[in-house]
Amino acid sequence: MVTLFEDKNVGVFSPYDGVEFIYSILQEIGYYSNFKSPEARRDGLLVIQRLFDLKLIEVFHWGNYEKKLKNKELSTSEKMIYIQNLWFIGASFEDFHSMPMFKYKDWYIEKLEAQGMTQTTDWEEFVATKIGDLEKWIEKNRPQDE
Repeated sequence: MVTLFEDKNVGVFSPYDGVEFIYSILQEIGYYSNFKSPEARRDGLLVIQRLFDLKLIEVFHWGNYEKKLKNKELSTSEKMIYIQNLWFIGASFEDFHSMPMFKYKDWYIEKLEAQGMTQTTDWEEFVATKIGDLEKWIEKNRPQDE
């Protein structure tokens, strides 16, 4: 089971490249060669759920569900049902291209950029020197009214 805020998982929070594809998330939490396993799917779904709960990510393309879901307001649980239905155990890198794609929400990137983050900033060093406890920083900075 993955513990999201461990130092080894800090890459998943990288604002410019941490979450675009499901396989991006899997790689950031340590699933490189075994991303087809049931454990990878379980942990990946838990991370995606947590990132939604923290109001950090949004779906910007629904893959095979794009025509059906584009611009539709869905709860987190509804989003997770669609993701679970699309993501089958044993999915390959190519399969993930037909699944939902994510991006970090604007508030997150704006708050990080206000602290000096740029696209060329070393993410791990930035977290260590400018953010500190990332979990507390997110909790303090995320919108409470969504």
